[in-house]
Amino acid sequence: MEITHNNHQYKVTPMANGSLWRLTSVDNPRESVVLNSDQMVIAGLGHVIDKSIVDLNKVRAAQNKIVIARFLGDALMWTKAVEEYRQATGAQS
Repeated sequence: MEITHNNHQYKVTPMANGSLWRLTSVDNPRESVVLNSDQMVIAGLGHVIDKSIVDLNKVRAAQNKIVIARFLGDALMWTKAVEEYRQATGAQS
């Protein structure tokens, strides 16, 4: 995702732990900064955090449904569970 902040364009990448974001300058890729969620809100980038938060309970529920559907051999249930998983993680189909 690319954003503009203080007339500079940055590419925003969530870090693996889910609570940190790396802002990398589009013009100069060596220029980057890592911000936590509080710093993102203070900088006025709270909308970026809202888009990237994943409800882990929904993800785990969908994963469990996938496993159960495989065990039962129910293709329709598996298809619905995979779609729920995609929605929970924000993945594109």
